[in-house]
Amino acid sequence: MKGAVGAKLRKGQTVQNAAKIDAETKIVAVKRDGKSKQEEINVNTKVKIFKNQREAEIAEANAQLSTKKADWARDTKMPLSL
Repeated sequence: MKGAVGAKLRKGQTVQNAAKIDAETKIVAVKRDGKSKQEEINVNTKVKIFKNQREAEIAEANAQLSTKKADWARDTKMPLSL
């Protein structure tokens, strides 16, 4: 009888330990998933910042080009005075 009680006690402890390990594993997985999502958000934010900076550079270059084109057009319309 004592052997059966000891076996049941060990079996219960084994099940309890397995449940504890499963819970700890899930906690670690959730934390890791949260860090992964946070990294993804950081990368997406950096990409958006880069794209916005690039668009600003392109807009500035286009503005400078438009100014030069306007200057060239004005210069070609001026009569040459010799």
